[in-house]
Amino acid sequence: MKMKVVVVGDEDMALGFSLAGVDRTYVPSDDYDARKQLNHLLEEPDVGIILLSERIAEDIREHLQEKIKRKKELYPVIVEIPNKEGKLEDKEDPLKGKIRRAVGIDITSTEEE
Repeated sequence: MKMKVVVVGDEDMALGFSLAGVDRTYVPSDDYDARKQLNHLLEEPDVGIILLSERIAEDIREHLQEKIKRKKELYPVIVEIPNKEGKLEDKEDPLKGKIRRAVGIDITSTEEE
């Protein structure tokens, strides 16, 4: 089965990714709508990757973490990406945090220095 890539973000992000060939895009109207869309996408068996706006992820962080903890499957993978306004400052990269907890060391890139 082909796994789909889905974007949940603002209008500009959705337009850009749809022009790039992403399978589906959603532009939630508010936090409630974002949580509802995310719940639906996490249950769809053909969704492999959810590209989620950092700003939306930050607004629904508790809900997002609760859903991920309950999920038993590896899919879909949720990747938080910055929107056109750029990366959120003072926010730990979720992947970097997971690596640090799993491996026990901090990974520093030359970009951050």
